[in-house]
Amino acid sequence: MKRLLTLAALAAAVVAAPAPAQPAAASAPKGEWGAPLHASAAASAPTTIVLPPRSAFATARASGGQATGDYFHDFAELIVRVRSVKWIEEICSETFPATAEANRHAYEVWHVDNGPFVDEVEGQFLIIGRYWGDESDTARKEGLTVDQLKAKVDANRAGLRQDFIARGMRSFQTRCEAYPEVLLTPQLDLERSQADLVRSVRLGPGQRQ
Repeated sequence: MKRLLTLAALAAAVVAAPAPAQPAAASAPKGEWGAPLHASAAASAPTTIVLPPRSAFATARASGGQATGDYFHDFAELIVRVRSVKWIEEICSETFPATAEANRHAYEVWHVDNGPFVDEVEGQFLIIGRYWGDESDTARKEGLTVDQLKAKVDANRAGLRQDFIARGMRSFQTRCEAYPEVLLTPQLDLERSQADLVRSVRLGPGQRQ
């Protein structure tokens, strides 16, 4: 029988180590679009759930995600990359209302093509819930609930916004204005550009590549 990972093991797959600070930039090179200066607020949490130290958006554009074969690690990488697409639209619309209409429309168009994949990745939370439900009572007490895991993932949104601000408002605005163009790039076809992570996650918890 394969060894089941406990909740604490998943928690060890969702908090990132701090990323080194980078100098602020006045422009937004496409290869670095959305890359944060610092780890998210979730990185300081006492529970460990390892989320990517860089913006998922920037990482997705730079290269495909490298899977470890550990379901929980790879799911943490993938879910943040998927959610970052919407987070950045929301953050930009809130901060620069003039970009809101174009960016919301761009996201809606992107979601038409990518919605089924987004739903599949979000649906992993249900799979995790069932998997944890099969664990012993002792194991369930060792870590997070699925709702707490979702909250940990969502905590990265605030960290992403702080990192944009840290680069300076001019750079922030330039990045937001570039959002519709970025969504058209092949890297934002996440099912393909993150194929290694996707394959790992589709194997499900309790499996290894």
